[in-house]
Amino acid sequence: MSQKLKVTITIDEAVVREIDRISKEQGESRSHMIEEAIKAWGQKRLERELIEGYRAMAKEDSDLAEANLEAGAEALK
Repeated sequence: MSQKLKVTITIDEAVVREIDRISKEQGESRSHMIEEAIKAWGQKRLERELIEGYRAMAKEDSDLAEANLEAGAEALK
């Protein structure tokens, strides 16, 4: 298990109240809820980066396939 570190942050009061409300509903600590939210944010960011990367690769693959098709057509002439 990784080591836990204590940090001090400043958050809008309304956000803290919402965190406290949710943590009470979930039966978890404020720290746990914030940690989970940060992990979820990181996962969502990774997913967006992967989607962007796959889209870029698909565009490159499409461009390469089109170039190869044109080269093949030229070779058949």
